[in-house]
Order: sequence, then structure tokens, then C-alpha cells
Amino acid sequence: MDNKTKKEGQEYSNDIIDSMKDILNKLVSEDDNEHEKAVEEISNFGLSVSKKTIVNYLISWGGPAYRIQIVLDEDNKLISVEPQYQDWGTQWVTMETNQDQNETLKEFIHNSFGYDFETLDYI
Repeated sequence: MDNKTKKEGQEYSNDIIDSMKDILNKLVSEDDNEHEKAVEEISNFGLSVSKKTIVNYLISWGGPAYRIQIVLDEDNKLISVEPQYQDWGTQWVTMETNQDQNETLKEFIHNSFGYDFETLDYI
């Protein structure tokens, strides 16, 4: 991400969070009218809510640690299977894979858990 986009994104995020804080301040107001406004603002604030499920399949721990992060959308459709690496005291880092490695990961997960990502059924 370039610096301009990062700066603009940070400013936009700060504005959104400030708006949320203003609404929360109204929510605790002793003025019933302000409170009701805040309740309505909260219910109309977001455009949508979506959910994803993250499953961390730990292969090894310690230094180094390795896991496969399986990400499913709200309909349990596979979004990604990402191998991740971590050394002592560091954050998890997603490793790049090629198409053949991606297919191997999906097939291994399928055989490990008996889950068919195409039909979303257990076999």
C-alpha cells in the first residue's frame, strides 16, 4: 500500500471512529431525545454486516511454527487456504504459494477433515 492511500485511509478511519464516539456520547445522554437519536443512528450506521470464519490448523509450534489458515465466508464457502509461518516472538506471516501448492493444501485439508469445499458437505 502506498503512503498516500495509507494516510487517506487512516484519516478516514479516524473520522469514522470519531463519529462512533459522538453517537456513543449521545447514547448515554440524560436527554431522552438525544438518547433516542443515538439509538436510531446506531441502527442506521452500517451498510451491511458479514461474517467470515477463520480456522487455524496448527501443524507445528515453537520456532518455527507453521499453520494453515482456512477462511470461509458466511455461507461456509472457501475463501482461502493460506500457509503461515511464525518464529519466536514474531507475528504470523502468510507464505506465497503457487497453483499446485494451493491444490495440495486444499486436498490435504479435505482429507484431514473430510470436508468437500466444492459441495460444502462432509464426506
